[in-house]
Amino acid sequence: MGKKRKFLIVVGLVFFLIISFLFTPVYIKDSVLVDIPYGTSTWKISYILYEKGVIRNPLSFIILHAIKKKKLEAGEYEFAGYVSVWEAYGKIARGEHKLYRIVIPEGSDIYDIAKILEEKGICKGEDFIKYATSYEVVRKYGIYSYSMEGFLFPDTYFFSKNTHPLKIIDVMFKNFMERTASLRPLLKEKGLSLEAWVTIASMIEKETYRDSERPLISAVIYNRLKRKMKLQIDPTVIYALKRNGKWRGVLLRSDMDIDDPYNTYKYFGLPPSPIANPGLASLEAALNPAPVNYLYFVATPSGKHIFSSSYRKHVNHIIKIRKYKKRQRSS
Repeated sequence: MGKKRKFLIVVGLVFFLIISFLFTPVYIKDSVLVDIPYGTSTWKISYILYEKGVIRNPLSFIILHAIKKKKLEAGEYEFAGYVSVWEAYGKIARGEHKLYRIVIPEGSDIYDIAKILEEKGICKGEDFIKYATSYEVVRKYGIYSYSMEGFLFPDTYFFSKNTHPLKIIDVMFKNFMERTASLRPLLKEKGLSLEAWVTIASMIEKETYRDSERPLISAVIYNRLKRKMKLQIDPTVIYALKRNGKWRGVLLRSDMDIDDPYNTYKYFGLPPSPIANPGLASLEAALNPAPVNYLYFVATPSGKHIFSSSYRKHVNHIIKIRKYKKRQRSS
């Protein structure tokens, strides 16, 4: 056997041993969570996996990526048992994230959603708000609005940590379109734009959680619009305060003077865009107001509303409620 042939055999054997070592599966006794932020380079991903004990050497991951050249998705991944670098790479390339259950309640606005997402570690709240209020993002979905507010359907979702806000917005908007598919054809018949419909529904959603009251709140809004009266919806003032970073958790009389286009105590007509993300019941009520002539309503201590068609009756209801509250405090 020639020296050259022996040398090639030795080199081949060494190369085989190195590759075998690099690509030999790792045994993970307890599950390991690996967090990959969006924007992380392939080199950084390989070192994160190595430091977490998922792969034997960062080089194996780099070699595999040079061969496969797949797009690697950010997120949180869980590994357990025997894990080869092929399996680790494949899981990240396929985006098989560890998912977390995220509940977005009906009536949540983009600020509420941002807080929920950040608390769950899904994405930074400020990043979500930045994209949800981006002109380019809104136009991408063909919405004539100032933000994605109102079009992010409240529901239960499953997201992984470090999910990009754009992906979250896309999932929630597509859910809105799917869930409202049977209602949207009625807009032309009612003479409503998509944006006006959702804006009215968002105010209904913020004013009551009682299904029986939603058509009545809807009627008050339409009746006041027809009479060219200011809507005077408290939640629009709260939204104006949130937009300006002035919301303290309690609505004060002085807050009613905030100079903001969303303040329906100061400006006539609908607010410029939705003030929250309504559920189906409010969206349906916005299309089907009750056949009543109510113009006013006031909340009772129990959470119910008393409706009236004249200002005098409305004032009397307010006086009675205030007297009741005063008696309760004194007792």
